[in-house]
Amino acid sequence: MKNLNTLTRTSLIILFLFLSCKKEYKEDDFLSKELNELKNLNKKLNEELDSLKKLYVNPFKQYENIVLDESKNNPDSIINEYEKLIKNHPNSFWKHESERRIKNIEKRKKYWTKKNGWKLNEIPKKPVDDEQTISCPGC
Repeated sequence: MKNLNTLTRTSLIILFLFLSCKKEYKEDDFLSKELNELKNLNKKLNEELDSLKKLYVNPFKQYENIVLDESKNNPDSIINEYEKLIKNHPNSFWKHESERRIKNIEKRKKYWTKKNGWKLNEIPKKPVDDEQTISCPGC
């Protein structure tokens, strides 16, 4: 009888260890699957973010830099920069804006000299509600 109790206890311990180890494996599998799903989701989100940057952020930054440097550069250089933007991002909103600014710069080339740069004060201002607008080479 004592032998039977010892055998039963031993069997129960072995069974308990086996079940607990099996449970750990199941948890490991679950965690591994979750980790893989998170990695895939992260990869997808990074791809979408890169796409948004490429389609929207980068063209805007390029356009912004050109606009901010307009008053420092000669007309041909400015036009060249806008043409690069148009070439690099032909389907962006900034293509349209760049084309508009190129036309304005071409009209105002006569207000730029190599010696003095842009003479923005000499560019005629357009009245808006009895006010004057601030003018820049591409505005």
